[in-house]
Amino acid sequence: MRPVAHAAANCRCAVPPVVGTGGRRLLAQGGSMEPQEPVVVQGVAFAVAALTGVLAGAVTDGYRALIRTCHPPRAVLQALDVLFVVLLLPVVAAGWLVANWGALRVYPLAAWLFGFVLYLAFGSPVVLPTLCWLVATIFGLAHRIWRLAAWPMRHLRPWAIRLARAVGLRYRVRDGAAGTDSRPPSSGSE
Repeated sequence: MRPVAHAAANCRCAVPPVVGTGGRRLLAQGGSMEPQEPVVVQGVAFAVAALTGVLAGAVTDGYRALIRTCHPPRAVLQALDVLFVVLLLPVVAAGWLVANWGALRVYPLAAWLFGFVLYLAFGSPVVLPTLCWLVATIFGLAHRIWRLAAWPMRHLRPWAIRLARAVGLRYRVRDGAAGTDSRPPSSGSE
């Protein structure tokens, strides 16, 4: 008859298994049957969680720069705050799952907080003003491109109206400033 190998004989446990007891004495002594991870693996998990915290801080700074530059109304700002939390939460949860391999542990949470606070202390003072400048520059360029694209409409519209009046065409033009319709002078038959 072959001897039966203990189930925990091949795992690295905190306390070596006691052969023949099925781990009952091990658990009674306060030991754990869960395999322990090497320090390198725990270091990688800590680093992934800390990088997730840094990423969350950078995304938060991007959102803050956008809000500081755009100045949205209060109702829109509240809706954007809720949307921001709803979109950031899955990213943070995914980072924790990757760092923990699906297990719930305290040290990745501490690592995430460490990375977030570290970013807010050292990265944010440099990144936030840069992002504000970048967002303002992008909006400024978009505004200039819009003005350039709208230039023909602003300057050619009055010219087209004068031309139509000179030729004697009947037309209806909506006056943008007053919101009323302007018509060419009538001959009195209307």
